[in-house]
Amino acid sequence: MKAPPVPYLDATCHFPWYGVKGCKGKDTRAMLRLTVSDDKALRQRAGASLGWFETVRRDYGSR
Repeated sequence: MKAPPVPYLDATCHFPWYGVKGCKGKDTRAMLRLTVSDDKALRQRAGASLGWFETVRRDYGSR
């Protein structure tokens, strides 16, 4: 499974926000919203991959 691209606020400001020169002085609320939405997307993918793995494991009979 492939991780989604990191969130970008604009061309110079990307996740992780701390220490990125293009992020200084930008809208912190927008950065927080992007971080939360990215976390939700990753958790959803992780949950789906666990279900997929369990199905494969059951189908191949390993325990």
